[in-house]
Amino acid sequence: MRTLVNRQAFIVLAGIILLLLVSCVAEGERVTPSDSPVLPERGFLMGVLPATAEGQTFEDIYRRAAAYADFVPVWGRPTPFYDMAKELSGNWGQVFIQQYVRGNGMFPLIHLSFMGPDMTLASPPGISEPALNNPEWRQSYKQAALDTVRASRPLYLSLGNEVNRWYEKYGAADGDANGFQHYVSLYEEIYGEVKELSPKTQVFCTFAREVVSENREADMNILQMFNPDKLDILVLTSYPHAVQGINRPSDIPDDYYSRLKKYMPGKPVGFSEAAWPSLEAFGGEQGQARFLGDLCGRLTQEGDLELRLLGWPWLHDLDDNDYIGLIRRDRTPKLAYTVWKSISITGQWRTREQAIPSTAVKITPETDVHPPILHSTEYEQPVPMPYPMNTAGAEDSGFIMPDGDTFYLWFTPDPNIPVQEQLFDGVTGLYVSHKVDRVWQEPQRIWLQYPGELALDGCLFVQEDRMWFASARTGYSGMPWFTASFVNGEWTDWKEAGFNPEYEVGELHISADGRELYFHSARPGGKGKYDIWVSKKENGEWLPPQNVEAVNSPETDGWPFLTEDGNELWFTRTYLGSPAIFRAEKVNGEWQEPELIISQFAAEPSLDFEGNIYFTHHFFNNGLMLEADYYVAKRKG
Repeated sequence: MRTLVNRQAFIVLAGIILLLLVSCVAEGERVTPSDSPVLPERGFLMGVLPATAEGQTFEDIYRRAAAYADFVPVWGRPTPFYDMAKELSGNWGQVFIQQYVRGNGMFPLIHLSFMGPDMTLASPPGISEPALNNPEWRQSYKQAALDTVRASRPLYLSLGNEVNRWYEKYGAADGDANGFQHYVSLYEEIYGEVKELSPKTQVFCTFAREVVSENREADMNILQMFNPDKLDILVLTSYPHAVQGINRPSDIPDDYYSRLKKYMPGKPVGFSEAAWPSLEAFGGEQGQARFLGDLCGRLTQEGDLELRLLGWPWLHDLDDNDYIGLIRRDRTPKLAYTVWKSISITGQWRTREQAIPSTAVKITPETDVHPPILHSTEYEQPVPMPYPMNTAGAEDSGFIMPDGDTFYLWFTPDPNIPVQEQLFDGVTGLYVSHKVDRVWQEPQRIWLQYPGELALDGCLFVQEDRMWFASARTGYSGMPWFTASFVNGEWTDWKEAGFNPEYEVGELHISADGRELYFHSARPGGKGKYDIWVSKKENGEWLPPQNVEAVNSPETDGWPFLTEDGNELWFTRTYLGSPAIFRAEKVNGEWQEPELIISQFAAEPSLDFEGNIYFTHHFFNNGLMLEADYYVAKRKG
C-alpha cells in the first residue's frame, strides 16, 4: 500500500513538473503581434462590439463598424479562458478574428477572464478545489494566456475583465485561498512571461470604475496593490449613470477619471467599454451624446489624461429594452452615433454653438441694416426660421424637402475664416434637421468622409434617398460632384457623380422625373458671369448642356430650383448690387421673363409642396459679411 501511494504521489508530482516545463516560454521564442495600427491624429484608438441589428449579417455589421472604429473587444463566443486559444486558432477565430475583425482593418482586444457565472472561479475540468492560490489552477490560467498570445498574436491583452469586482466580493484577507492578492501575484507572473514571449503586446487587466449592482463608485484604492510597471495601460469599464446622484453627464465631476492618476502617474488610460443610455431619465439622446463628447474631452484629455483607447460596449441596442447602443435595433442612428463619427474623424465633438466665436453677435430683423424686401403679393413678409435653425454663425445653402419636414443646411461658425481652416474646425459642413410635432430639432452633422480623410462638402441637393453634393477632399483635385445613398438612416456609399467635366457643373437641381439637370456655370457661351444651363438625359447619359436664354441676364444668374411639376424655375440673380430671388414660369413649354420676388441679400431659394419659400439671407455691414440665416416667406391662403 505504501509503495502504491508513493507511486501515485510521484505521478502527480511529475505531471506538475511537466506542466511547469511546458508553460515556460522556450528560450529564444518570440511572437510579434499581428496588429500594428497607426495612431490616428485624434491621438487614441476607438472600438465597439459590432452587435447585429434585426436581420443584419455579421459581414454587414463588421464592415459598418470598421468605418469609424479601430478595435473590437473579444471574449470568444464567449469562451472560458482554458478554451480561448483553441477557439482563436480554430474555425471561429479564422472567421471572426481574421475575416471580420482584421479583414476589415480593425484589431482584437482580447479579454481572458478568470471569473465564471455569479462571481465564481472559472476552472478547467479535473482541477479539484480550484482557487486563486491553487498552483494547478494558476498554471492553467498562465498557460491559457501564453497559448492565447501564440494563437492570435494580439497587440492588446486583458488578463481579466473588471477584476476589482472580485476584490469587492472576496477582499484580500490573509489565508483566504481566493483573496485578491493571489490574483495580483499571478497577474504579475503572467505579465513577465507574456512580455518575454511577445514584448510588443500591451498587457493589462481591466478595472470597473463603478459597482453597478450597488449604484456606487468602486473602491479604486485597489490600484495600489499593482506594480505600475506591470500595467502597460490603465483600462476601465465605466457606466457612471449607475452611480447614485449621477443622472446627467454634467453631474460627473471633472476629475472622475483623472483622480486615478495618483495611483498610476503618467500611465495612459483607456476604456474597453464606457457608456451612457439614451433613456429619457438620463437625458435621452442628448445626454448619451453629451457623455460621449465629454468622455474624450472634459473627463479625460482636458484633465491631462493620455487617452489611448475609447471603447463603446456595442453598436446597436441589443433588444427593445436596451438603450446603450449608438444605433437602434431598426438600424436608425441615434444622436450619439453622429457624435461617434465626429470623434472618429476629428478627435472631438463640438456643437455649432460651441464653435461660434465668443465675439459673434446674433443679428435680428431689428438690427439688420439690409433686411430682405418682398416684391410679391402672393407671399407673407419673410421671417427668420426659429432657433435652433439659426445661430450667430453662418447658416447657408439651405434645402427644404417637399413635405416641409426635413431641412438640409450648410454651416460654418465664422463666415470670414479661410477655407483651409474650415477643413479642420470639426463643425463646418452639411447638417440636417427634422420637424417633430411641428418643431424643428437641433440640426445634426452629415458625415460624408472616413477617419484620415479631409473633406469640405457643400452645394447639397437631395431627391428621395439620393444626395448630390460637391466636395473638396483628399485624393481629388478641384471640387467634383459626388452622390450618396440614404440607407438605414445614414448617408453612405458616396462616389463621384460622373458629370462630364467639360460641362463645368455648378450648383444644381434635377427635375422630379430625373430627365433634366439644371445648373449654373461660368462656361463659355453664357450672357453673364454665371448662367443657368440645362442638360437632358438620354440612355443614361447627360447630353451637352443648353443655355436657358430666357431666364439669363448680363448679371449673375444661378442656384436654380425647379418645382416638382417642372413649371417654375426659381433662382438667384444679382439685383442692384446684391443677391435677389427671381421666378420664371413655363408656359406652353417655354420659359417666360423672370419676375423679382425677394431682393436684398436673399439667395438660394427652395420650396415645399405648399409653395413656401425658404432662402438664405446674408447680413452685411460696410461690405463685411457678419453672418447668414434662413428665412421663410409663407405663401398666402
